[in-house]
Amino acid sequence: MGKENRRYIAIISFFRKFISVFFNLFFNIYILKIVNNDLTFIIKYTLFGVIVEFIIWYIILKFINSRNAKVIYKMSFLLLILSILVLSVFKENIVKYIYLFKILERLVEACYLIPYELIVIGSNNNDTMSSFISNMNILSSISTILTPIFSGFIIQKFSYYMIFVILILETLIIIAISFKIKDFTVSNKKLELREFFKIIKDKKHIQDIYKCMFYRRISSKGAMTELLPIILFLRLGTEIDLGTYNSIFAIISIISLQILKILNNKKIKKDFYPHLAIIIFLSSLLVVYNSSFITLLIYYILMNSLGAIIESESCSIVYSVIRTKDLIEYKKEHILTYNIYMVIGQIISYSLIYILYNYFYDVNILSISVSILMFFLIISAIYLKKTENYLKNNET
Repeated sequence: MGKENRRYIAIISFFRKFISVFFNLFFNIYILKIVNNDLTFIIKYTLFGVIVEFIIWYIILKFINSRNAKVIYKMSFLLLILSILVLSVFKENIVKYIYLFKILERLVEACYLIPYELIVIGSNNNDTMSSFISNMNILSSISTILTPIFSGFIIQKFSYYMIFVILILETLIIIAISFKIKDFTVSNKKLELREFFKIIKDKKHIQDIYKCMFYRRISSKGAMTELLPIILFLRLGTEIDLGTYNSIFAIISIISLQILKILNNKKIKKDFYPHLAIIIFLSSLLVVYNSSFITLLIYYILMNSLGAIIESESCSIVYSVIRTKDLIEYKKEHILTYNIYMVIGQIISYSLIYILYNYFYDVNILSISVSILMFFLIISAIYLKKTENYLKNNET
């Protein structure tokens, strides 16, 4: 893929992040208000969405090729408009059809992400991958600075329905930009999972990065993605306050990722991932010990600084490990396999929260849940460190 196409895909990713931030940050708050703060309802439909998403990923990865990849990618934007229109039409009644809506939402995400990930793996080498992912994360963080405070203001002053209109207009801009993409080439090779499993059976570093993604999905990228905004919203009380704080956290993420870029450029050995995870875990224990807004804020800041570094590097390395002569043709199998690990991790994460919330009543149960999940981030960081050390020691 040419540099010009990569630029258009980066621009689309930047705008697409605006929409993702709304769904990640405000959608559950919107539903939470409708169902009178019933967190169990949110956990159930989110867990359903995790399972549905994996099935959709398997189907698309099985059939995607160089002829239909661009069609699938662009179709995600049409489906996105449809999903926002559904929200606009059904309004509060969307809770009656939440499982059908979740299928549509997960289909939108899969149609967008699968072609995107195949291109990311195919257009970068091991030397450029970390910087590329850092740059993409910085772009995402910039949009994350603007979106929360803007969305919170619109919701507070007008309504959620005004946001839906704005999201549709933004998607139309994305569709216009997507017509600039000239080619979108991916492998036409059939999905060969059995052959792939034979090849990676003795490759410990591949298994280590899969374990990293598994434990990361139990911890920072599992139920935490839904739980943290809800906890913060319950503390703050308004969407505009939630948006303002998340915009501040996004600035912190950008600073952290810029530091990561400096470390990458100087090729400094990064053995510090487990230490970063331990610091985050200890801050989560503070939240349990003294569940105040200050302790929650400290934890949130650390998650958006130290946690952002772990997140960026794990995404970079999971793409990089496949770029060897005997594995590069198995990009689809690699993406599906680490998604299997992540789905299992997410199911464990949401199930754990569901059990704690429903069967072990405690006024501080959500804070306790955060600490339990953060312990698994330490394990994820250990496997991340092991995989990166392997790649550094085996550079050609």
